[in-house]
Amino acid sequence: MSNSTRWTLICVLIGVNVLSNAVLGDGWIQIAVSAVTGLAAVAVLIDLLLRGRRES
Repeated sequence: MSNSTRWTLICVLIGVNVLSNAVLGDGWIQIAVSAVTGLAAVAVLIDLLLRGRRES
């Protein structure tokens, strides 16, 4: 996975997180979506920091 793909994925996950917070309001579905997208964004960011520099 290239660095630009990783950054695109992080942006998409953060966008989904922001939209779900705005649309769903306070509810258990919003909490679940926020947790999943947040964890995925953090995982991709860690992957970018650990492996991305070696692939360049």
